Amino acid sequence: MEFKKVQALVRTSKFEDIRKSLHQIGVEYFNFYEVKNVSFQNEQKGSYRGVSLADSATLIPKRMLELIIPSVDVESVVECIKKSAKTNEAGDGKIYVSDIESVIRIS
Repeated sequence: MEFKKVQALVRTSKFEDIRKSLHQIGVEYFNFYEVKNVSFQNEQKGSYRGVSLADSATLIPKRMLELIIPSVDVESVVECIKKSAKTNEAGDGKIYVSDIESVIRIS
């Protein structure tokens, strides 16, 4: 059986919606952790009394979800996350899908 890793970087405010939606489609297990994005997009350039204003960055709290799932389930999981995470605003997140070479159970 082939497996894929799905990583989703999402807004913290949408995590519960995503968790519930994944459970509804049969996802029984996944990992998540708190992360922070660094954004320089809205930085102000210039200086004030000799101090550069371009050195500051905005830290944006996010959650990273990681799922290792059979390849056949990727499309439904990705669509579920997209639907649950969407707010129609910039910064909703990203989803990454990569191959898993092997899965080894420790027992």
